[in-house]
Amino acid sequence: MDRVPHTLLLDCPGAGRMLAFGLRWFALIGSNAPTLARSRGRRLRASHYVVGGAPATMAGYGRVRPQRRGGWRAGRARARGAVPIQAAAQLFALLYPEGGHSLVRLPDGGHWLVAAHRGTVLSQTDRVFASRDEALREQALLLAQRPALPLREAGEVWEALQQAVDPATRLSALPTRWAELPLALRLFLACVGLAAFAPALWNALGAPRPGREAPAPGGPGNGQSPPDPYLTLLQTTAAHAPSEVPRLLASLGRLPIQVRGWALRRAHCLAGAQRWTCSAAYVRAYPYATNQALYALRPAGWELSFQPLEAATLSWGMASGQAWLADLSLPTGIQVDTELAAALQRLQPAFSAVVLAAALPLPVPAPAAHGGAVAIPDQPPSIRRRALTLRGPLRSFALLPDAISTARWSRLSLEIQPQPRPGLAASTLIAELQGELYEQE
Repeated sequence: MDRVPHTLLLDCPGAGRMLAFGLRWFALIGSNAPTLARSRGRRLRASHYVVGGAPATMAGYGRVRPQRRGGWRAGRARARGAVPIQAAAQLFALLYPEGGHSLVRLPDGGHWLVAAHRGTVLSQTDRVFASRDEALREQALLLAQRPALPLREAGEVWEALQQAVDPATRLSALPTRWAELPLALRLFLACVGLAAFAPALWNALGAPRPGREAPAPGGPGNGQSPPDPYLTLLQTTAAHAPSEVPRLLASLGRLPIQVRGWALRRAHCLAGAQRWTCSAAYVRAYPYATNQALYALRPAGWELSFQPLEAATLSWGMASGQAWLADLSLPTGIQVDTELAAALQRLQPAFSAVVLAAALPLPVPAPAAHGGAVAIPDQPPSIRRRALTLRGPLRSFALLPDAISTARWSRLSLEIQPQPRPGLAASTLIAELQGELYEQE
């Protein structure tokens, strides 16, 4: 795992505290959040951390230089924790519990992008950019994934950060595993170690030094630790952004239903690793329909093939917006069974079928052997998935709730089914959406 960058610290004049900008934020999956936070912080080689967010739990990590502005004495005071340091992004999340985003110009000339949702810092934010153009590009990408986030005025945000104080935002120094042990236990272990190694050390001092062999590649002496299989799972499993379904619906909306004697019969989009592959089937509905007329009216950039006189296939693709599970706040099983299930139950009258399957554990990669030993993390978190299928009129899919934010969709299909009596759950355009919803135990 990459080391976290150094954190930007700015003084709050007259407040006796500092604000930290540019932390890296990760979701904590498991019941013992403080222990998980410290464990991940050590892997990131962070010096300080903060835990916050409810109901989702996020942890922010940074490296604080012991000597910064203010000279050597001020640097030592900050290192001892005499000057409190607050995480600016966590403070923003608490100031605006309903959510929002802002791009703030900092006194040192940098530009800080921050966003939060329901009291939780979004992992792709709390970033400081040297140029405003680069910051605006990242802000546009953020809004493409979360268009509903309200904008918070930069001057108002900066003024609120200067005045607000909350103990939940204070950075804590990350202790080593040895420092976390009780003093009595540390003294006992030190005595045991001294008693075990003292005879061997005494004999070694009086014996000639033999030649030492280099450790074998990949062995325990190469200084590398085995990867955490659960962290690997979170960093390699992707979910689609909440805006993915509206983008797919907009793409299908470009399809002509009846065009110059050609009629649409069906269409579908299949998810790939990085993009969607879509196609639509047309048939000649009237004798005057020609291939030339259909080809002339195809959307720009889409491909059209014929079979060869009575049918045609329109093909196109689009990039998929996705994020790794490590950067998302996964809902718990009870949240899915109550909040999300209730939202789907309210929408059932507008669909002909809504199926939410029981949760199944997501397979975890087997930990690799390392120097003859296999590392198994204590109390591993459980990541689960549920199959989700919705079928009904195409117009009903515009009602899907924002709560479906940790799903990976696999297929969206569209069929033309003439209805003798159209209704709320019956329409000529029938769509079916299939995918998986991710949650934590």
